[in-house]
Amino acid sequence: MTINPATSPSLPEPDDEIIAWLWLAYHSDLPLRRVKEIIAALLTDAISLHAALQDPALLAKAGLSDVERQNLARYAATAAQARSALRQWQGMGIMLWRQNQPGYPDTLHRHLPTGRRPLLLSTLGQPGLLDMPLIMPIAGEPPEDEATAWTVAVLHELSTEGALPLLVAESGFPATLARRFLQTDTPFALVMPQGLATYTPPPGLRSAIEQSRALLLSPFAPGQELDNSRSTLPPTRGFARALAHGLLMIMPPYPTDLLPEQPCFLRPGIPKTVGCQHEYSDVEDLFLRLSEVPLAAAPYITPSAAPASPTPNEPPPDPEALIARLERLGHVPDMLKKRLRGGPSSDHAP
Repeated sequence: MTINPATSPSLPEPDDEIIAWLWLAYHSDLPLRRVKEIIAALLTDAISLHAALQDPALLAKAGLSDVERQNLARYAATAAQARSALRQWQGMGIMLWRQNQPGYPDTLHRHLPTGRRPLLLSTLGQPGLLDMPLIMPIAGEPPEDEATAWTVAVLHELSTEGALPLLVAESGFPATLARRFLQTDTPFALVMPQGLATYTPPPGLRSAIEQSRALLLSPFAPGQELDNSRSTLPPTRGFARALAHGLLMIMPPYPTDLLPEQPCFLRPGIPKTVGCQHEYSDVEDLFLRLSEVPLAAAPYITPSAAPASPTPNEPPPDPEALIARLERLGHVPDMLKKRLRGGPSSDHAP
């Protein structure tokens, strides 16, 4: 159905807000880096960008140049263009998530500085899949068949216990994994190096999306075409790594900028590297290490925070508290709950 933005009823407030972000990011003719600075300035004194763009007093305090003020003055008269685009994308099943909106992945806030976070994230499929811990396999060189089979088996097992494999849509190893996941009904997330409105999923992937077994994501404007020069692949890979809760190293060479607050697991038998010293052993170990992220990441997320004082003879953590922390990441395997509750420091029966 074609919608005429001039005659359509007013959109609810959440859509008005996403339209304001959409218009400022892609229709204001301002550089994206400057758009991020303007949004930060406007939202210092306002809770709604839609309202701030129509408030002369707030705009006057935002440190805008004359050209920027003239551009932003067009918002009320030209927002229909962004409104029409949003309606079109919504009709295709695409959802947009603002950087300051519930549902925007916490890992992006944790792993990326403000200036590098996408203002808007688009998804196609069941966004509830993002509630699961995302595990991204990385292979610097094409792995042999044995390593590929190990990766498929491990990620399938993790998916049955509540984690979600995360891939970049590119040829080679990621494409091989995506085909295997479709064949084995393994759920996964796929990060696209283009806007979702410009991509037509093949029948098998489309079926998996409709059955909530696959989720497409993109940090790019939904209407951005695939760059034939492939220049969008490096930022896409970087975005996917930041989106992941944990990394699974399959083959060297490894990324050189691993984050100390992001759990990293090595396929057994491959060399260790700076930032990745821990071999993958089993599902329980992976979930336990993911549960430690908030504490391990604290010095890097909030550098000004004072270090915790050592406490000799500190009692072991309460199993129920640890399980509750894990459940905030998503599904917790029953066998892990039993292991935690059945430890020597627990009063619970296994």
